[in-house]
Amino acid sequence: MRTRFIRSSVVAAVAVIAASLSGCAASAPEPAVRDLVRVPEDSTLAEAGALIADGGIILISPGTYTESLEVHADDVTVRGLDRNGVVLDGERTRSNGVVGTGERVTVENLTVRNFLQNGVLITGVTDESGAGVARGPDGYLPGKTPPPVPGYLVQAVTAENNGLYGIYAFNRTGGVIRDNLASGGSDSGIYVGQCEDCNALVQGNVLVSNAAGLELANASQVVVQGNRIVGNRIGISVLSNYLEAHGPTASVQIVGNLIADNNEHETPVHAGGAFGIGVGLAGTVDAEVRANTISGNASVGIWVTSSEDFAPMGTRVSGNAWGGNALDAAFTPASAALGSNNCFELGAGATADPAELTSAGCADPLPAGVFRQPPAPDGVVFSDVPLPPERTGLKDVTEEPRSLPDRVELPDLSGIVPPAVDLLAEGNG
Repeated sequence: MRTRFIRSSVVAAVAVIAASLSGCAASAPEPAVRDLVRVPEDSTLAEAGALIADGGIILISPGTYTESLEVHADDVTVRGLDRNGVVLDGERTRSNGVVGTGERVTVENLTVRNFLQNGVLITGVTDESGAGVARGPDGYLPGKTPPPVPGYLVQAVTAENNGLYGIYAFNRTGGVIRDNLASGGSDSGIYVGQCEDCNALVQGNVLVSNAAGLELANASQVVVQGNRIVGNRIGISVLSNYLEAHGPTASVQIVGNLIADNNEHETPVHAGGAFGIGVGLAGTVDAEVRANTISGNASVGIWVTSSEDFAPMGTRVSGNAWGGNALDAAFTPASAALGSNNCFELGAGATADPAELTSAGCADPLPAGVFRQPPAPDGVVFSDVPLPPERTGLKDVTEEPRSLPDRVELPDLSGIVPPAVDLLAEGNG
């Protein structure tokens, strides 16, 4: 009896202590959010997103981080202290490097590589858990598209060897993507999608060794200016489709870019089989391609065609510098989606299919050509693409967060001329 009593007393005491501890744990406050989170001094990278307050800044010290960061707060700045020394490495096992779902988010001055999906994802779509996603689950279904989220800036980021996109902006408006290096993307180096009024500027980036350098899908009101887009399979792909909301893509301006030598074999295979194309426009409305240097592309400099039942409408091609393309321009819409008011001012010596493009100006519609995409060569997996040379990071790295507008002021493009072939070349900006 005495033994049983002692044992029962011990069990009861343990139960009381456990209940007490459990009550303490249940009432423990959530970690206090703060305006400044230093990684790794204050937090791990993965935990920093839950600790940062609206309007705060996450500062990341040099080092290699085998983690991901997801930020849901508004007006947050994510800043590496050294563009080339702060490396987020997905080790080909994690989906995304940095995910921003809050309003007016900034990501800058760091490197993201080896993620299975995206290096940087700035998205206006979240799943039931609140995690940021792209293309779903209801991101592109008619009648279920969430409203776009305003404001973002991605700059001085190096995105290398990522399984889908280096930098991906989805269902967002009022954004700037500038001064980045994107390489080794299995789909594209930079992608902007699903925004009816993107109010987006893609400027001063170096896009090399991707399946596509830049891709815009159902992304209207975008300016693409002053980028170096070389050595991909396709330089720029602009299309309309039914995989996302807000088709067709309208009012894209591609002005003052170097779009050259997009014939690189040591790149991931493009999903559409494209190779050797400078600019591809598929089912776009009121696209302008002007004052670019478009050269050395093994299939065609610019290709304008249909996409499903989206017809090319209101295309303007003028003032570009051509050289060394197998064919400078091709216009091959489907007979069921010919489009209208497509204008080609190619200049003396340009080559085109149909040949009438060289002197047609505007036609309504132009006759369909016979150009077809040649077979693409075998490629490599994204993780095997050689890393490009490092780029210079931000000159001033402070602890001050950035204040972004909901809408950006797009540049005046009126005085731009075709750039030289050394635009943003290594050691040249």
